[in-house]
Amino acid sequence: MKFVLDTKYSEAELEFIKKHNCEIVSEIKLSKFKFSENETPRRILKYCGTYVAEICDDESNELVWAVLSKWKGVYHFSGIYGTLDMLEQGL
Repeated sequence: MKFVLDTKYSEAELEFIKKHNCEIVSEIKLSKFKFSENETPRRILKYCGTYVAEICDDESNELVWAVLSKWKGVYHFSGIYGTLDMLEQGL
């Protein structure tokens, strides 16, 4: 399935993107994935060689950043972070 993503970021987010030389991803094709309805990626960045996506957390209904991982050929989200700054500290 091909996901078309939002590429609008706040000034603070753009500073983070520039500081870490991130790539803004406008679309991504994922063949097999296990996302809940809320976990549909809204925005994706390539941060230090890792794809991170903004998703809605199932438990809190808040937007969070999650690491896109692949296990046994199936994509899923792991490593949930509340903000990009928390992501920076966690990775």
